[in-house]
Order: sequence, then C-alpha cells, then structure tokens
Amino acid sequence: MNRITRPQPRPWASRRLICLSFAGGGTVGFRPWARQLPVDIELRALCYPGRESRFGDQIVGGWQGLVDDCVTALQNEVRSPYVLYGHSMGALVAYEAARALQARGAVGPESLILSGHIAPQNWAGTRSAALAAAPDEDLASWLEASGGAPRAVLADPDLRSLAVDLLRMDMAAYASYRYEPGERLRAAIHLMVGESELSPSHEGWAELTDGPYSQEVLPGGHFFTPKVWGALPCHMPFVASDAAAGMAS
Repeated sequence: MNRITRPQPRPWASRRLICLSFAGGGTVGFRPWARQLPVDIELRALCYPGRESRFGDQIVGGWQGLVDDCVTALQNEVRSPYVLYGHSMGALVAYEAARALQARGAVGPESLILSGHIAPQNWAGTRSAALAAAPDEDLASWLEASGGAPRAVLADPDLRSLAVDLLRMDMAAYASYRYEPGERLRAAIHLMVGESELSPSHEGWAELTDGPYSQEVLPGGHFFTPKVWGALPCHMPFVASDAAAGMAS
C-alpha cells in the first residue's frame, strides 16, 4: 500500500517536505507547492485512509490508529532527512507522529512546521465531536464556510456526499484525541498562524520542544488568504534558507 504521493519525484533531493492534511482533506491541495520548492527539496503528501488512492479504507483504531498509520508510512516510505508539515488536524497528527518516532528511537523529522492549530494541551475536541455527530447539511455548510472543500465539489451531490463522509470519519477520530504529557521533542517547531485566529492558546507549542521554536503570524484566518496559502512554502524556514543558499551559489 502506497500511503504517500510524490507530485514531482526528485530522486536526487537532499531533503523531503512531507505534508499532512486537515480533517476531510487529501493531498490535492499540496501538490502545486512542488513547483515552488528549491530543486533539492522533494514534496510528498501523506494520504489518510478513505480518499484518493486509499478510497474505501477506514480509519481503524480511532485517533491512535490514524497516528500509527502515518508513522508506518513515514518509517516505510520516507528516507531521511525530512521535515513534517501539518495543517489543522494534520498539525496534531504530525506532532504525535514525531513523538511516536522519537519514543521508538526511530529516525524522525528534523523539524515540524505546523499551522492552523492551537497547542495540543489547550485543545478539548468539543467542536470536533459536535461536527462528527452533526447532520450532513451542517457538515457541508462547515466545509464551505471553512474553505475545506472547493465549491465545485460541494455543488455536485455525489462529491459532496463523499466529502461529508470523509469529514465525519476524520472528525470522529480527531474528537477522541487527548493530550498526554511526556518527553519533549528534540525537533524544532515552527508555527504559522492566521492573524484573525491568533490566540494565547497557540503559545503552548513552545513548551513541547527542547529544540528551537519560532512563530510567524500571516494574513487571513484558518487557511490564511488564498495568496498566502498558494505560496505557503515560501514562509517555511528551511525552504527559505535553501532558496537563499541556491541564489548565493
């Protein structure tokens, strides 16, 4: 089973950027970023169960099952060094996957780039539980309001039904997440936050790593602005440093 897609394979790449999606999302939203990366960085996107190449699969084992699925993919399909990027629910998945790899003594990401999520110790999951139990129409409305699915998808009854089912499955796993204190990460964390959703609850991410921590506030809300989201790799520290090094050489 291939859990990770490579929009533009770069076998010569010295580093990989692995993207983990928000609830209900897939790999499609990350694929255009491959063209923006320096030539020695390869973009890959992890596909959760139930969508795209994994259509028909289910998340088995709730939240922990989702994390374990991602950890297996990272161990079996990704060569180090790599950076993990996660947005919204994907930020939590990335963080817990990195914790699991560190606890196992396995090679994990050299850094985490996270966006769209408060620190896990400040998160209760109440809203996700409510969405997981909500009627289909409410989930479709939430997808439209949040920008979690293109309007063309939501305008097609069959595609909308699939999008709603995926969101419900993801939200059910997401709602069961509970933060468990433990060893701090050694990997660096860089957090990106939309200016309209910045809150003190985001600051707790700094407490979860012994490595460097940095934070950037960007225009927009949960998905930033379309312009910012479309060029988000430019705001990732390791991408910017590699691009600058390439220009200098």
